[in-house]
Amino acid sequence: MVLYLPRDAASVPVSRRVLDGCLETLGVTPEIRTDIALALSEACANVILHATETDKYEVMARAADGRCVIEVVNNNGALAVPAARTAPPADGVVPLTAEHGRGLKIMDAVVDNLRLTGSRDGTTVHFEKALDWVPGATGELLQAGER
Repeated sequence: MVLYLPRDAASVPVSRRVLDGCLETLGVTPEIRTDIALALSEACANVILHATETDKYEVMARAADGRCVIEVVNNNGALAVPAARTAPPADGVVPLTAEHGRGLKIMDAVVDNLRLTGSRDGTTVHFEKALDWVPGATGELLQAGER
């Protein structure tokens, strides 16, 4: 699934609902869908809050090999991220009264393999989540057919 969205706060629930609908159709458990929705909301909100010089961004998601892989790409507006970076260090403390700085820690707590990649062309937030299926899930059957 690929969405091209305007850099507008109204796009966050749209991306979340579209992806959640796809995952629900495949039969992903509600708990996993909730974690993915939270991480996706944080990634999209970061683009909207921190990106510059762009009026759109992309959300790309795929389900394969028992994982959901998501990338939120801010084209043309760098977020001031080093060339490649994993999630924030575990010892990085965010003050309780801080207005910003919790998004990456929240994402890191609920997903796997969180990475940020930045270049002069933009920034990509990449994360993955292992999928669990409801009994008889279409996605699990499709995955078994891939093997």
